[in-house]
Amino acid sequence: MNVDIYPEKAQYRTKETITIIIETENSKESDWLDQKAVLSVTHLGKCIWEELVQIGRERTIYHSKGIDTDFGGYGVYLTLQNKDKSITAHTSFDVVEKSSRSIRYGFLSDFDTKDGKDQKDVEFLRKFHINMVQYYDWSYRHDKLVSEEQSVYTDMMGRRVDMDTVRKKIAACRKFGMKSLGYGAVYAASKEYFQQHKEESLYTSAGDPLVFIDIFHIMNVSAGSTWRQHIISEYENAVRLAGFDGIHMDTYGFPKTAFAYQKEKLIHLEDEYKGLIEETKAALEHKNQTSHLIFNNVGNWPVSTVADAPQDALYIEVWEPNSTYAHIKQIILDAKKAGRESKPVILAAYLAPFRLEEEGRAESAACLLTAAIISNGAYHLLLGEERGVLTQGYYVDHSTMSASTCNKLRGFYDFLVQYMELFYDEELQDVSMTHMGWDNTEYHCQSGKWSVDAKPDTVWLTIREKEKRKLISMVNLCGNEETKWNLGKEKPAFQKNIIFQVQIDYPVAGIYEISPDRNQAKAKELPFEMIHTDRGLAIRFTVSELEYLTCVWIDF
Repeated sequence: MNVDIYPEKAQYRTKETITIIIETENSKESDWLDQKAVLSVTHLGKCIWEELVQIGRERTIYHSKGIDTDFGGYGVYLTLQNKDKSITAHTSFDVVEKSSRSIRYGFLSDFDTKDGKDQKDVEFLRKFHINMVQYYDWSYRHDKLVSEEQSVYTDMMGRRVDMDTVRKKIAACRKFGMKSLGYGAVYAASKEYFQQHKEESLYTSAGDPLVFIDIFHIMNVSAGSTWRQHIISEYENAVRLAGFDGIHMDTYGFPKTAFAYQKEKLIHLEDEYKGLIEETKAALEHKNQTSHLIFNNVGNWPVSTVADAPQDALYIEVWEPNSTYAHIKQIILDAKKAGRESKPVILAAYLAPFRLEEEGRAESAACLLTAAIISNGAYHLLLGEERGVLTQGYYVDHSTMSASTCNKLRGFYDFLVQYMELFYDEELQDVSMTHMGWDNTEYHCQSGKWSVDAKPDTVWLTIREKEKRKLISMVNLCGNEETKWNLGKEKPAFQKNIIFQVQIDYPVAGIYEISPDRNQAKAKELPFEMIHTDRGLAIRFTVSELEYLTCVWIDF
């Protein structure tokens, strides 16, 4: 019998009632049904409640009281026992005070009338705990987001859009605890708009109007410009008339500099975006106090000037020359240091192997990239629609994953939510490059090939710590001589019995091993040996196995 278990909502708020849905297939095996099963909830490996639940035919709904926390991830395990056989199903959920504290970003891009007949795409995203959704290319025109005259229209790329479908998706997302953000490029206008407002456009140093793919004219977003006020009013209309919870402010990565009309002024775009975000946020909050904003830093630019702007996350679209896993890590580290206030870091890193290579290599690339991003405390925009995966910048041309790849990746998303207090702890500082190797004996890997900078054919170690906790993440690059994240990968060579030695300053409360690759992400407490070194006390322990990602955390 097949059992699927998942939370009703993608994310729960503090003290909100928790609802878990249990679905069973193959009801011919009736001896498994209409009986009691054990439902347990864990927090950082410890069981916090356990109950017997009655499993019905096809669907069971379980309700529990809310949890009084502002930031917590929880594992859910359902165990059915029948004679000498047992079935265990696993999921997770999180509880936050603010939805923007933990953002799992996804996308929707199909809004024709037929796409509104069911909400399987939204239900798919819900099972991956996607709590914020970008509605890509939903608008009537980039310079007129909502058409008050036409509810069904053809957009600027020739695609049919039904606004009733858009609103149905927004309603479905809201029901499942997900926020909906309408895509809106900050400076794209139609040719018709440009012809009527040439003074609002940006121009090259040769005096030519700037145009993207011969369709979108690039307009002047500088402070005080007419276009800036126009696009902000269009964002307001998207929230007010379409019902979005906020706006995804897109850019194309160029121009970096451009001239105003008749070359009267050279505009440095990186100096204009922060003010644009601030004015947009103020306008939206005037209409709706809970409006959300995400701004696209294409190619990791210009993060430094917008990091402190009032947006929900630092969102970075990753392109060449940021091609390796080491680049992925550096982008995340730099983004975290960019602003005074900590924000979630989201990487839009599109995986071309799902379009260009066979799925086994694409699946391995997805698992390794997800592991790399999780280990460094960031989030990944990759999934959308129903089993959709992004392979390029035009989301409409996404690829579709197999059911088996979906199941594999779903385990990673369950894992990152269940243990989000480890991966997304703002106090944990990366010490990988300073505490391991050469004369640095704070951490020592005593077996196997390892690196802290994602070298080929090694176990890539990321070490983060604070006063009373240490976190060691192991990403398995063994068997792969290529560390470019956007190329297909072989399934890593399985690693076993990796021995670590770690210096300590406090008594150890516990050492725990976790992985999304096996045993429904249950935490396994590790035995350890206390040793006396010439630099003080240390502990030695063994990590049993590593497929794609295994993590160890130490509490003191």
